[in-house]
Amino acid sequence: MDDKEERIRQRAYAIWESEGRPQGHDRRHWEKAEGELADGDQRPPNEPTDERREESEVGTVVAPSTAPRVKAGQPSNEP
Repeated sequence: MDDKEERIRQRAYAIWESEGRPQGHDRRHWEKAEGELADGDQRPPNEPTDERREESEVGTVVAPSTAPRVKAGQPSNEP
């Protein structure tokens, strides 16, 4: 396998992973990877696609801590 084909394969795999590993879209992933590389997109193989990057920039909801709250500099009442 030549270097170009290997880069396409790695990028197609990264696209597949970034989309949640859907089955049956291998040709679309390959063609998208070819297009990106042909356009000179030098993104690392595992970097998310623009679609996934936008989703990840939305943020993650984090549940509030269940630990008791104390003011800074004051001891907690826990043993």
